[in-house]
Amino acid sequence: MLKAKHLLLFSSFLLWALIGKSQVSYFGNSAANSQKLDIFKKTTTLFTLQYADYAELEKFDQAIKKVWTVTPYKIIKPEELSRYDTVANYSFFYFDGYAEKTDSTNIANIVYVLKLITPGKKPRVREESVLATVTLFADRSTNLLVEIQDQQYGSKKSIKNYLLSNLYNKSHFNNWSPGFLSGYLKQINEGLSAAENRGMDYQFYNKIRLPELAKETLYIPEYIKTEFSSKLALLPQSGIVAAPYNYKLKFVPNKQLDSLILNQHTPVKYVIYTQRSNDKIISVYDSKDNQIIYQRFYPNLPNFEMNDLSEIKKVIVSLK
Repeated sequence: MLKAKHLLLFSSFLLWALIGKSQVSYFGNSAANSQKLDIFKKTTTLFTLQYADYAELEKFDQAIKKVWTVTPYKIIKPEELSRYDTVANYSFFYFDGYAEKTDSTNIANIVYVLKLITPGKKPRVREESVLATVTLFADRSTNLLVEIQDQQYGSKKSIKNYLLSNLYNKSHFNNWSPGFLSGYLKQINEGLSAAENRGMDYQFYNKIRLPELAKETLYIPEYIKTEFSSKLALLPQSGIVAAPYNYKLKFVPNKQLDSLILNQHTPVKYVIYTQRSNDKIISVYDSKDNQIIYQRFYPNLPNFEMNDLSEIKKVIVSLK
C-alpha cells in the first residue's frame, strides 16, 4: 500500500500547460528545460509501476531495456521513492493526474510522468522539471476522481496523496502494458536524446511505413473492441458513416498483442486508442522498432468509431 508520507515528494503542481494533445509528449528543447537536459542525462531514471504490475516485473524490465538508452535505469517500488527524495542524480517516472478546465467542463488527464528534481536558487528549495508524459486511458472512477479534485475537502497535499494512492493501487489503464510502454518510451528516449519537443500533434503519419498496411495486418487490442461494443450505436457520434477499412484487421487479446510487440522476430503494426474525458487520440505503432507511424487527435469525440480506422485508410490511399 502506498502511504501518504511517501507521496509528499509529488504533491506540488506541475507545468501541465506544456502538455499538448499528443499521447506521448516530451520537452527536451523547451526554454524551461534547456539546461536541465544535460543534468537529466547524467541521472539514473527510476521507474515506478502500479502494484499489480510487479507480478510481471520481468516483462516490464524487458520492455524498458529494449528501448531506454538515454540514461541508466532502475525499477523500484512506489514506497521506495522517499529514499531518493533528497538524493541527487535521479530522475523519476510516476503516475499522476490533473484536471484541464474548459468553459463548460473539466477534462481529466491521467499521465505517466518523467520528472527531474534539482536544487533551487534558494536554500531548501527544489526545482521540478517535467521532461515527458504519456497520456493514459483510465477507468471512469479514476477520471471522476481527477475531475472533482477541486471540490474535495482537505488540504491539497492530502487530496493529491489520495489520488496518487488510487493510481498505484486501484486504477485500471486500458492502454498500459509492458509492450505498450515500450512503444511510449521509444518516443521519449529518441526525443530527449535529440533534445527535441513534441506537444500538440493533431495529426501526423509516416509516409513510408503507413502505406505498408495496404498489404499487412493491423492489430487491434481487445480493449478497443470492448469499448466499441459497449457504446455501439446505429450512427457514429460524428453522424457520418465513412467508407470501411477494408484492409486486413485482427482483434487480439491484450496479452497476446503484448507478446507480439515484445517479440522482435514478429513485428506487428497495432492501434492504441487513448480516451480522455471528452476527446481521444488514435495512434498506430510499428513494433519493429517501436516507431509511431500515425496519430490523430479528435476533440469532442471521445468514443472509438469504425470511422477512426476509415481515416487511417484515407491516408494510406492518399500515399499509395
